[in-house]
Amino acid sequence: MGFFPLYAVTTDMNHRQEKIIRPRGYEHHQIFLVNSGVGILNIGGQSYVIKENDLFYISAEVPHEYYGREGELRTSYLSFVGSGFEDIRRYYKLGDFGVYENRGFFEAVIEKIFQAFDTTHELSALCALTFSTVIAFFDEACKKEYSPIEAVYHYIEGNYAKMITLDDLLAVYPYSKTKLCREFKEKYKVTIFDMITGIRLRHARYMIMDNPHIKLKNVALSCGFNDVSYFCKMYRRFFSCSPKGM
Repeated sequence: MGFFPLYAVTTDMNHRQEKIIRPRGYEHHQIFLVNSGVGILNIGGQSYVIKENDLFYISAEVPHEYYGREGELRTSYLSFVGSGFEDIRRYYKLGDFGVYENRGFFEAVIEKIFQAFDTTHELSALCALTFSTVIAFFDEACKKEYSPIEAVYHYIEGNYAKMITLDDLLAVYPYSKTKLCREFKEKYKVTIFDMITGIRLRHARYMIMDNPHIKLKNVALSCGFNDVSYFCKMYRRFFSCSPKGM
């Protein structure tokens, strides 16, 4: 480990939460969504009520305990490791733990990594999904506000494997296509579609580095390229070598 910023360790959806007591903390970082019920989180010398749609996170090796108090406490969670979390903590100004009330938007996000956890065989793809899941959690928890053009960039990062059109981007950018293209080029020094291609190719490179024997067709489709020949052409142009000549 060490090549990717974050690695997923465990995840579950709508887990029936038993009483957890960890006087020495847990070896991995954890993020949670409360699906139902009411519980208590004791951490940092304080006691917090956690209820449906609340989010909370606990850094590795921070002593804590949590348990249900009313109804059946159920949570969806992800535990992860990676040196990249230190940069995330600095960016969002995080402490060793956090509790955030009524931020249930995260359920649809964590469901994606839960579904992919046992079916995604490329480590690179799972690591990329882990990173985007953790970022989505703290975006929601901390309500990090992006400018409209920054929101476009983050939309691309989260949806690079899909077909992306300018109309799709207008869902997060409240102005015209002309203004969108001009402002994006001014901020990022490349066109929108060059940025999309670059992000796709970087993810493709990670997949190939993780598994040199992977089929190029699978790489191309996983990274938003429908044509393998075009993918190879763009890869050579971007990295000055063929996908299999790294």
